[in-house]
Amino acid sequence: MQGNKFAVIDVGTNNILLLIAKLENGKLKVLHRDSNISAFGKNMKNNILTEAALRRTKSILIDHIIYSRLFTSNIIVVGTSCSREARNIELLSKWINIKFGLKYNIISGEQEAYLNGIANLNEFREFENIIMFDVGGGSTEFSFIKKGEIISNLSLKLGIRRLVNTFRSDLEEKTNAVKKILNSLKKPEMENFVLVGIGGTATSLCSIKLKLQKYDGSVIHKKCISRKELRTMLRSFERMSNPEIANLIPFDRKRADIIATGTMIVSEILDFFEADKFFISDRGIQFGILNQTKAELQKMLS
Repeated sequence: MQGNKFAVIDVGTNNILLLIAKLENGKLKVLHRDSNISAFGKNMKNNILTEAALRRTKSILIDHIIYSRLFTSNIIVVGTSCSREARNIELLSKWINIKFGLKYNIISGEQEAYLNGIANLNEFREFENIIMFDVGGGSTEFSFIKKGEIISNLSLKLGIRRLVNTFRSDLEEKTNAVKKILNSLKKPEMENFVLVGIGGTATSLCSIKLKLQKYDGSVIHKKCISRKELRTMLRSFERMSNPEIANLIPFDRKRADIIATGTMIVSEILDFFEADKFFISDRGIQFGILNQTKAELQKMLS
């Protein structure tokens, strides 16, 4: 494989993440990170992406890919929940291949959960048993880690954009839907576990708690939010307008219209697992991809 620098672009249902990193002596050195709201799955009906969503997504991808090529030709593009379900996803995948010569890798929900686990195996060694969750726009992934090993992975069709598309602004209906989905799960046989939240909702909530004006992953990584703090934030969001919420996350203002729904999902996850707090991880599937073997990376790039 040519070069030891890589760019990983994660095309999610709500936002697009860019990670440019260097693999050096078996360690990952971050060179650049970025996140942009694409609302890829916004107003998606009958599993058809809208033209507006495709335009927004392509615009962000053009910027990310051109910038990435200043560092490396090793660029991995992955699509998750929205890409798995969209019947017209070829409008994006073929475009990427024709315009940039890149493969659009659509990963399964279980792969997504596994990569989240891989990304964090060495980050929370102080805890024996961990349940990792990633509340996304179209799905929520769980990775169950016992004594330093990933024992199972799970993906649910439970996402922020999915709920907003279905129920619009009715938080009570959304909450009932989340409870129903979670109550269908069988709890793993794990004792003394901790919950770890990954993704934009978890990191935004921690940023709000710490009153950050600029996102800093090194500050929020491994911080903790209690169930009481979470419920207080949810009640506040319900009373606030979108512009007021946006002022709390100036670096990610477009998340304001969905943060209440995301907070509710996290709150329901804590209730389901009877947990009084959760930790935050700043490491998602992009880090999991780069923590794979050289052979696996080569396969994704081919």
